[in-house]
Amino acid sequence: MKLPVLLAVGHLIIFSAIPTFSAETQQGKLAGTVKDASTQEALPTVGVVVKGTVLGAMTDLNGQFCIPKIPAGTYSVEAVMIGYKTAVIEGIRIVAGKTTTVEFKLKQTAIELSPVVVTASKKAQLLQESPVSITVVSSVDLQQQSEPSLDRVLQRSCPGLEFKGREVGIRGSTGYSQGAGSRVLLLIDDSPAIAGDTGTIKWDIIPITEVQRVEVIKGAGSALYGSNALSGVINIITKEPTQRPETRASLSWGFYSKPYYSQWKWTDHRLDFHSIDLSHSRKLGKSSVLISAGRKCSDGYSQNGGYQRWNLFGKLTSTFSPQTRFTLLTTWATDNWGYSTQWKGQDRALEVPDEYRNDKVLSNKFNIHCSFRQVVNSQLAYILKTYCLKTYWKNKFHDNGDYANSYRAGGELRAELLATERHSLTVGLEGVYNKVESTMFGDHSTYDPAVYIQDEVKLLSTLKATLGMRYDTHWVDGNSIEDQLSPRGGIVYRPSESTSLRASVGRGFRAPSVAEMFTQTKVSGFSVIPNPDIRAERTWSYEIGMNQLLGKQLMLDVALFQSGYKQMIEPKSIGSGEFQLDNVTQARVRGAEIGLKGQLWRKFLSGNLSYTYIDPRDLTLNQALPYRHRHQVLTAISLNCRAIRVGGDFHYRSRPQKAIDFLAADERVAHYVLNVNSSLKLSSRVNLLGQISNLLQYHYTEVPRHLAPIRNGSLTLRAKL
Repeated sequence: MKLPVLLAVGHLIIFSAIPTFSAETQQGKLAGTVKDASTQEALPTVGVVVKGTVLGAMTDLNGQFCIPKIPAGTYSVEAVMIGYKTAVIEGIRIVAGKTTTVEFKLKQTAIELSPVVVTASKKAQLLQESPVSITVVSSVDLQQQSEPSLDRVLQRSCPGLEFKGREVGIRGSTGYSQGAGSRVLLLIDDSPAIAGDTGTIKWDIIPITEVQRVEVIKGAGSALYGSNALSGVINIITKEPTQRPETRASLSWGFYSKPYYSQWKWTDHRLDFHSIDLSHSRKLGKSSVLISAGRKCSDGYSQNGGYQRWNLFGKLTSTFSPQTRFTLLTTWATDNWGYSTQWKGQDRALEVPDEYRNDKVLSNKFNIHCSFRQVVNSQLAYILKTYCLKTYWKNKFHDNGDYANSYRAGGELRAELLATERHSLTVGLEGVYNKVESTMFGDHSTYDPAVYIQDEVKLLSTLKATLGMRYDTHWVDGNSIEDQLSPRGGIVYRPSESTSLRASVGRGFRAPSVAEMFTQTKVSGFSVIPNPDIRAERTWSYEIGMNQLLGKQLMLDVALFQSGYKQMIEPKSIGSGEFQLDNVTQARVRGAEIGLKGQLWRKFLSGNLSYTYIDPRDLTLNQALPYRHRHQVLTAISLNCRAIRVGGDFHYRSRPQKAIDFLAADERVAHYVLNVNSSLKLSSRVNLLGQISNLLQYHYTEVPRHLAPIRNGSLTLRAKL
């Protein structure tokens, strides 16, 4: 089916539904309160949903909510909140012209779960009802760490993620591909945030102090999200503005230890880092606003490894009526940081070659996104989104002055339709436009229009199926290069509240970035040759899994998975010191993941343990894919006693099986990294955090010829003013 036909069908489904249901006149109102069952305190930000409709509301600071324009009838109403057991009241009768009142009393759960996630199906659903594996990094996880950037927190908190420097892969999807396309899609409040030139993630675009939680979806997500979601999706959910005035401050200072080996010492100065973040939130009429600013500076632990970063963040939410919500989010970040492609030598691992000592990169990022949600009636809601990410960087190298200026702009129209009592449809149209002006890549543009549809079918009270597909086309410089139809299917069986069995299959694709197609440069002795004939990567991903509550204190999650890649893009050596990116291989990555998390003795002891095994194979050459870790272990533990908390985390990643061809002589080692942290609650509004990262001073590399961070310690003061 061609794109114009699919677009027409999408328009027809979305807009023909509006008048069909707009004739509802016999309506009533539901109002009530939500309280903590133990303390009887009002609970704010609780989601209250009328099941079988798209209607819902969130409680205010007094725990109160109101949902108007509910068609007369009898309903079940659900209340959900992080850290509390979901509550459902059955048989609530809505009478035309009248207000029905209810009261929810929520019980705290022994396990800190996020009961509702939004990324897996582009709309809210229970975590246990998702047909794919999801890891949620909660606000508790974020508050217990004082890392300067979000990627470091994810590396310590999320099983199956692998970081090569700042490049991320999920379950062995990515080896060494610095600055040339991400197989993981980053979203900020459900809107894409991928650089238009390189197709990579800019982690510093969102200040970690303004992140509420992070949802990580593992497996091909192209059926809903298109290109870049080849192996998964990372969705950053930002904090909501408060209705009462609130000012927050975070001050941090830290230092790097001396190198373990005396010959690695490169300076007599103390190397430290510090940061300051300030934010303010308040209500303004029918709107609420959150603004923040921050500055981070570091001497770096290695020569030419320092940086200076500034960021601004703003979020505005307006609720014109219970059925209408508008959100505007904007971020800006600038970064001036030292750069080098390699160390001076393995015996001088913290130094860079003399000619690189003053090499710098200047970069600026600006992101803006708008979202408008309108509930038309009890069966239909639509969401309109627009976004734009502008990135600029310039090399200030001794031998290279390349720069790139890029824009990534897009929009999406999505409808959520309850077609019948058992069918929930999600239909959407989307388009993304990239424009690049660069000395390294040339001047190019790409355009990616798409249409998608998904149907969630409730087959039985315990069995739900998900079926969907997305059609994408990829245009480069006005020419249609290729297209992709990405189907998706999943099933969830819940024989009891404590057991959830899932299975899913999906097709994914990733169009090559402008950088992968057109890079032509020479830096640090390496020459990169353009390859305009490179084609999109494609994959089929499969997973079966189980989520099981063990009593009230423990949760077990098990998954078996496999992804088959065609036309996988990897660096290829084409001569002495020359390489290019090309569709070099067909590959298969399969494995298993098991995780256990829980809390004991009224949350005095909490922790988690996970193990991920992957078997990454190059099927073309019948050998292991380069620079992947076959085994990964993550574990964390926390002791909580009133105002004091002490914790730690440990991660192990096995030695990569295979080196990169043009760096084959480099030594590769396993990773053993231990971090410890603590916090002291000085008052109800002031917390003091301490952290020591890489406590054992273990030396390893995430990317070749770059030593990963050595031992460092920090103190952070957080206060509500």
